[in-house]
Amino acid sequence: MRIGVIDSGVGGLTVLQAVQALVSADYLYLMDNRYLPYGEKSELFIRQRLAQLSAHLIAEGAELILIACNTATTQAVAYLRELYQLPFVGTVPAIKPAATQFCQSGFVVLATPATCRSAYLSGLINEFAADCQVQRAGSSVLVQLAEQKIWYQQDVTAAVATELQQLGLTNSTLPAMVLGCTHFPFLAAEIQAALPEIVLLDTADAIARRVKALVGASSIGSGNHHFISTAELDEKQRLRLSSLGFSSYSCWPAPATSY
Repeated sequence: MRIGVIDSGVGGLTVLQAVQALVSADYLYLMDNRYLPYGEKSELFIRQRLAQLSAHLIAEGAELILIACNTATTQAVAYLRELYQLPFVGTVPAIKPAATQFCQSGFVVLATPATCRSAYLSGLINEFAADCQVQRAGSSVLVQLAEQKIWYQQDVTAAVATELQQLGLTNSTLPAMVLGCTHFPFLAAEIQAALPEIVLLDTADAIARRVKALVGASSIGSGNHHFISTAELDEKQRLRLSSLGFSSYSCWPAPATSY
């Protein structure tokens, strides 16, 4: 079975790793780095671009597509499900479990600016956390820092702490943080270093269980995991691919188009 995965950068790998632990398949990871980060794009752009990327993965044989990006999910997954027949699994912030555990004390949702302002996130908060204190904090800087850490193995500890301070989170008394962008689990250690008492929540394991339920127990794969970028990777990035679990690479440089 072939499973397609979409994100604007490497953040989706935090979800892919959890899915791979439960589901044997051949994975096509499509990184839209040509338009990274999605958190600063309009809803219309993201919806149309995700339709284009999904069409490419379907042409490559994907039988299920995982939108491993909170921003793209909140703004495009409903549209994609109307447009195509195959299953789409989205990634949404862990509002329900956060509300279950931390409603009385409150929690922070750390996400991209687009996710923070999305009607989808507001709907989740209204449905599951209407009586909770919920603080939203949007950052594209943290997305870029996660990219630097994963691709170039840079020490971003100080930069993460500075960004959290700029967001006003180092003075927050809220005890829990929902990581509402798939890039941010890669920065969990740096976030904990700056906010040592905070509890971090994400949904990677729940998404993995959902994919497993959809594909069933009979899914098999050859272990050939293919990485696709929409802008050429540099030499250091290419050298990192095998350590990230990919056996082949290609670039698909199609510019955004309207659907």
